Amino acid sequence: MKVDILQEDLQKGLSLGQRFITSRPQLPILANFLLETDNGQLKLSATDLNLGISIWMDAKVEEKGCIAIPARDISEFVAYLQGTLRLETEKQILRVISPRAEASFAGMKGEEFPRPPQGNEKNKIIVPTKRLTLAVDEVSFAAARDETRPILEGILWKMARAGYELVATDGYRLAWKKVVEKQALKTEEEFLVPARSFAEVAKLVEGEERLTITWDQQRSQIIFKWPRFQLTSRLLAGEFPDYQKIIPQESKIQVFLDQQEFLTAIRAVSVFARQAANIIVLDFQSDQVIIQANAPQVGQNQARVPIRLEGQPLKVAFNYRFILDFLNNLPAEEKGIIIKLNDPLSPVVFSRDGDSSLLHLIMPVRLDH
Repeated sequence: MKVDILQEDLQKGLSLGQRFITSRPQLPILANFLLETDNGQLKLSATDLNLGISIWMDAKVEEKGCIAIPARDISEFVAYLQGTLRLETEKQILRVISPRAEASFAGMKGEEFPRPPQGNEKNKIIVPTKRLTLAVDEVSFAAARDETRPILEGILWKMARAGYELVATDGYRLAWKKVVEKQALKTEEEFLVPARSFAEVAKLVEGEERLTITWDQQRSQIIFKWPRFQLTSRLLAGEFPDYQKIIPQESKIQVFLDQQEFLTAIRAVSVFARQAANIIVLDFQSDQVIIQANAPQVGQNQARVPIRLEGQPLKVAFNYRFILDFLNNLPAEEKGIIIKLNDPLSPVVFSRDGDSSLLHLIMPVRLDH
């Protein structure tokens, strides 16, 4: 391989690829980047077998080739260089030559690196990027961070011809989002995608209009493609909770309040709630909700927000972080919040006034008195 490439282009690719290199790889080859020529460009691939990326970079290709090279070493070295770099391989040695420095890296055969899948073109959809990433933001925070429950680390993605649903839960809360597409997806599939995979897609596709998605259910893989990038994720295996049975179909009490006032009040009370196992109490009265936290070693505080109450007054306790996550991930435009309740221990549904495409369900905390 003989390739000329600008230092800033190579460094950007190496920095992105580094996020996909694990500190404790299952196999020695996974501590490497795969560098190879592809259609007149330099292609960099990295993977931990669960999540992988391929990046295409502009380059002048004089001679084709490929090599697996230690990710950390080449990333650190290239960061100190400037100008146009020459990359040359001879057997399993990569030489990196700049105007003022050069180095040789002992690599491995590129053929030993796990090849990024190509996907099945029969299983393909194209979706608007912005709608998907916004929807992911509105549910991903509810996914579990506990590796002992891998199923709950995923986001359920249910595709239908008219659009799709995204669902995430950690067992204590649940977020659901429905997206209607103007152009039919022409497929009905269901995937359990790791929340981390969706998060990486959302970071990388900023500025792109459309995203091509292919999948291979037999190999349990889903592939996200856009110009210069391909991200491959292993799908999670297992049965996701039947979320439709969890969401209450009726509510005896409905509370209407302002989104920004509610957010400000929760933040104020959280100062004390952090010292009291994150617990806050919402006391819904006829015309206001009193939000309070009691931390015996620090003190107590409360905030009041005007409400419109339909039903009987009720007092319910929550982990404030669950409410805060919901409010912080809502779109910026001002809208009212609707809270639907039945009793102090039943699931509580939070949604936006006039928006039936999004809801957040939180399990209350049992009060001691």
